[in-house]
Formats: sequence, C-alpha cells, structure tokens
Amino acid sequence: MNKKIRVFETFAGIGSQHKALEILKKAGVIDYEIAATSEWDMWANIAYNAIHHDNKNIAKNITDEEIRNFLSNFSHSFDSKKPTTVDYIMKKERITRELLYSAFKNANNLGSIVEITGEELVEKAGRIDLITYSFPCQDLSMAGSFHGFNQGMAKGSGTRSGLLWEIERILTELDRIEQKPKYLLLENVKNMISDKHLPDYKMWLKRLNELGYNTQTFLLKSNDYGSPQIRQRVYAISILRNCSKNFIDTFNTTGKIISEIKIVDKSKEYKISKEMFDIIQLDEQNNKILIESIESTPNKTPSRLKMFNENPKLFSLKNLDQNYLKNKNGYFLPNSRTITTKQDRHPNAGVIDLRETNFDPIKLGLTGKARYRFLTTRETYMLMGFDSKDFNKVIKHGVMQKEILYRQAGNSIVVNVLVALFEYMNSF
Repeated sequence: MNKKIRVFETFAGIGSQHKALEILKKAGVIDYEIAATSEWDMWANIAYNAIHHDNKNIAKNITDEEIRNFLSNFSHSFDSKKPTTVDYIMKKERITRELLYSAFKNANNLGSIVEITGEELVEKAGRIDLITYSFPCQDLSMAGSFHGFNQGMAKGSGTRSGLLWEIERILTELDRIEQKPKYLLLENVKNMISDKHLPDYKMWLKRLNELGYNTQTFLLKSNDYGSPQIRQRVYAISILRNCSKNFIDTFNTTGKIISEIKIVDKSKEYKISKEMFDIIQLDEQNNKILIESIESTPNKTPSRLKMFNENPKLFSLKNLDQNYLKNKNGYFLPNSRTITTKQDRHPNAGVIDLRETNFDPIKLGLTGKARYRFLTTRETYMLMGFDSKDFNKVIKHGVMQKEILYRQAGNSIVVNVLVALFEYMNSF
C-alpha cells in the first residue's frame, strides 16, 4: 500500500475500520480515503458522521422536501433489522433529519448493500482498492444455531447473515468490468467457523479463489491487542493473486481454515493500548460521568442480585482475588467479557461494584437501587477502541438513546485488532 488506498466500507456501522485506518495514517503508515460506505441503520449513520466528520451538517439551509427527496433514494432502518419509511423519518426532529442527510452525503453512503451494483460503485466512488465487510452475525450466533430453521449465512437463505453473498455479487460485477479491488477484509463471530456453518464458509473461500483471491483466515482475541476485553472474532484477509505472489492462501495450500501466521500487536507503539482502569470512569467530580453512572445502575431486584453475584466484577474497592490489578482507585479485573448489544442481561460483560465508593446509591441517597452498575455506554464504546472524545461527538445533539448506543458498540469491531490487520495487509 505505497499509495493512497481507496476503501469501500460496507456494513459500516460506526466506522471501526475508518477509525483504525486514521490511526495508521496519523502514524505515517498508511494513506487512505473512504471512497464510499454502505449502511442502512440511521442511528449508526448519524454516529458515523459525528465520529468521522465531526457532526458536519450540510443540510441547515436545505428544505424538508429536498431532504425527503434525497432520503427516498435509500432504504433505512431504526434498529438495523427492520426497514422503516421516509415518512416516519420525516416525523423526527429537524436536526435528526439534517444529520441523516449529512451523514449520507459526507460518507458517500450508497445505501443498503442489496441495492448497490458494481457498476454503480465505480460510477459513484471511482477505483476501489479495499472492501471491508463485517456482515450481520445474528444468524451465526450460538443461540440461532440451535434452531434447525436458521440457515446461518447459507447462499440464498434470505437471512441477515446471508447478506455475505451480496459481496460476492458485487465482486462478480466488478470482475466483469475489470475493477476488482486488490484487498478484502472480513470480520464476524467465531461461530461462523463452527461445524454448522463451516461448509458455507468453505464455499465462500472457494468462490473467492475462483474470483482470483488468496485468503488467510485468523481467529484473534482483542485482549491480545491492547484492548481489555476478551472478544474472539474471525477475520479474513483476501488479496488478488496477480497483485501479490508472497501472500499464500491458507486453506488451499494447507487445508487448514485458521492461519498460523502471527499478527503482531503494535498497540503500545501507536499509543492505543488500554488497561481496564483506563476504561472504567470513576470521576465523581465530572457531572456527565456521574449521570452516566446513575443511568447504568439497575433497580434492586432478585434477578439483578443474581447478575451481581454471577458476573465478573470489573472494579471493586475490595481485592476479590489475585487476578485483580490495583491502582489508586481500587482493584480492576484485567479484562471484561465480550461487549454485546445489551448490558442489562445475564450473563453480561461484567459489573462495577459501587459499594462504599462515591457512586454508591446509599451515599447518593438513591433508594431502590442496586449497589453496582453495568458498563456505561461510554465505557462500551471505549472497550471497542473508540475515544471518550468520539463518544462525546456522538451524543452532542442528544439524539442517541442508551439502548442504541449499546447496540452500536456491541455490533462494532475492536479498533486495535483492525490496526494490526491493516498493518499486516500493508506489507503485501
């Protein structure tokens, strides 16, 4: 990648790939441009605009009719699952409509992946060097796999995870006009390579090979890359064979799905390595942090008591066992469990013990509240590799509900791992 790499970021979410590439650009490692994105979740699009375009609003002087006409060109969703109507969007407050319009324009968002053709991509974005595709994982989850009707990511299944094959369609269309990108990057849950879904993944690898790509598949844990979260995910890098003779296809040469090549962690070099005490927010003098802590403190109920007893304590004033790390604030568990789209659930990523702290509901005079809290939305963002400043940009206009912010973090990708993968890719 000795020239500016032009990226098509599909299933973009809040832009973890964009964030990782920006870190490498600032370090002088990679020059890049996000040439186009694909995302239909309106709240994710607004958050993406906040993080990567600093809430740039180019619709202040545009009429509602112009906004409606533009947004009518795309499919939209409020929850990333079901479509919604433009009529419903137009009932939202004016600033929300303006930011959604701006988000599409600023990111060159081409809309839902099912509505994009290869020809349109080239026409509207020009040359593409890299396509990233972190397609939906819902139909690959452990829970979904227990049900016989769930076809996972099978071709023609019509499932959300089956959207993987829209990438094949676009690559095939790009192949016809000799515009295939040199690089591809996949991310998804570990269960994608379970016995149930492995045949479909092997079919995907075969199709990539037919399209001229060599592929290496990795199973990586985020806590090996300077992120205090035990999150294991599958990643796959594909490179066109005629562009790099040194990039060996793992499956077709060894028969193994997972590559044994070591992806090197340089999180400390890029100053993005974090410990749990960098994540957990304990500054009671910061009113914003205090409010977020209270909002993440559940009511005191028997089921919530079970959550406290049976989930890891990410922080406590007491030394619960030898695994904890101590600093001036107390004792911290080195890693959380995997961040999911919800925290008020059992099991969860871990809880914060508030007993005897300045956030203790008893000290704050909050009756009926448990003496622990869940991770705040800010902390889940930070565990995914985003900064507190990024989070502040997202909530700047007050358009994000707590449930939406948790979902955005849980559906994202750990930035630190992407940084390591992009740097490895850069060597070819």
